[in-house]
Amino acid sequence: MKKIYIRAAEQISIQQPLCQTWMTSPIGYDAPYVRAIDPDFREFLAPAETRRLSKVLKRALVTAIAIARETGIGQPDAILAGTGLGCMENTEHFLEALCRNGESMLSPTHFMQSTHNTIASSLAIRSKSQGYNITYAHKDLSFDLALQDAWMQFRLDRIGTALVGGYDELTPSYFTLLKRIGYLGGEMQAPGAETAAAVLLSSERQNALCELAGMRIVYRPTPERLKQTLADLLAETGLTTANLSAVMTGVNGNAKNDAVYHNAIEHLLPGVPTLRYKHLFGTNYSASAYAVYAAAHCLGQGTVPAHMHYGSVPVAECPPQAILLFNQSDGKHYSFTVLRKLCGS
Repeated sequence: MKKIYIRAAEQISIQQPLCQTWMTSPIGYDAPYVRAIDPDFREFLAPAETRRLSKVLKRALVTAIAIARETGIGQPDAILAGTGLGCMENTEHFLEALCRNGESMLSPTHFMQSTHNTIASSLAIRSKSQGYNITYAHKDLSFDLALQDAWMQFRLDRIGTALVGGYDELTPSYFTLLKRIGYLGGEMQAPGAETAAAVLLSSERQNALCELAGMRIVYRPTPERLKQTLADLLAETGLTTANLSAVMTGVNGNAKNDAVYHNAIEHLLPGVPTLRYKHLFGTNYSASAYAVYAAAHCLGQGTVPAHMHYGSVPVAECPPQAILLFNQSDGKHYSFTVLRKLCGS
């Protein structure tokens, strides 16, 4: 069976962008809402583009350009994006002008750049990629579904490279709405933040960070079915719970959200060390992209930073061999992803 490798992974977040300083010197936040730290876009984009494009589009393009420079793959066979809110800032600009000007004097640019699939299409135009292009918008599972689709395309031998990213921007007004419904913004919770993280998948192993060994997504499972889903995934990848170096979860300080993870870990993976990432990168609908990004670099560098450890089971000091990523949405959708260290690395 063809193996799939993560050749590169880049991020723009509330940590220092386009680098891995978060592994040794993370930036901590007490504020409930933090916007991303942007790089100097002029190093990657022409002045006209920096003026015309919204921030989420610039971030998506810059992460893709950084990956292309690193891998030499500037025209992937497929581009897949996961986004919960799409280009929210442009959507708000368009609707505000609609209300303010009485449906006259509207800017077509804000309308054209407001749809969810604008991000993936902009990446395709920039890279001149005419292959498979799709966007998933499914709340907290948006990136996971995009990654699973790419994984299946590789398994069907339809593609050899794929750019898969998670992108979301969080405006002040939408932060207020999400805080009202209790999704984020509470005391002791990870900050509400924005996402721009992408990985380059390839069937070629050259200079790869790790292997994407397998994935499963399941909807409204019984406890027995969830356990069987995980067992099937581990069997497919040739692993057992004893072989897992850690499980990375989306705990973020929200009691309702965290209880789902705690109950599932206790039932499915007792004794397996747990990791977290949202305290570093924040919470939003595409935050699970940071889990893949962070786990890939942990495996690639052979170390897990102490500030990612979570729970009472200690993480072994030896280099991690396999990390299970566990994501869930509303206690209904569950996603398992296995990343594995490369043999001989």
